[in-house]
Amino acid sequence: MKLVSSLALGLALVAAPLSAQTWSKEQTEVWKFVSDAWASHADSDTWHTVLDDSGFGWGNRWPVPTSKAEMKRRADVFGKEGEVLYYRLDPLQITVSGDTAIAYYYAGITETDHKGERENSREMCADTLVKRGGQWRFLGWNCFSKSDGEG
Repeated sequence: MKLVSSLALGLALVAAPLSAQTWSKEQTEVWKFVSDAWASHADSDTWHTVLDDSGFGWGNRWPVPTSKAEMKRRADVFGKEGEVLYYRLDPLQITVSGDTAIAYYYAGITETDHKGERENSREMCADTLVKRGGQWRFLGWNCFSKSDGEG
């Protein structure tokens, strides 16, 4: 069963980028914002700079959704807690409705933690974006690690 799940996941990840060929201009714009944000912020303590003032983010390391102000406060106290060595984003679905969008994707990440130990994670992400003043911003995001055997 694990082989079937791994094969299905592998096929989904291979097929996902191909669907980008049929994306609308708006979907392409949203994915460019998301992937550019990762390129600029994946290895830093600056994610709060692309979060809307009314937005929240939620990930593996936070027990509850976290506001922009709390993210900045945490970054000011702890700074960069490790180093991202490599990441890969695989888009699955992007929906745009007016000035709001949702992007679903997988993120594969290899990083060192604050102790210098290497760790690998596969995350399932759902980002909600809002366009303010002609620019996309994260209104909310939710990324959680995917364990082997999970869908």
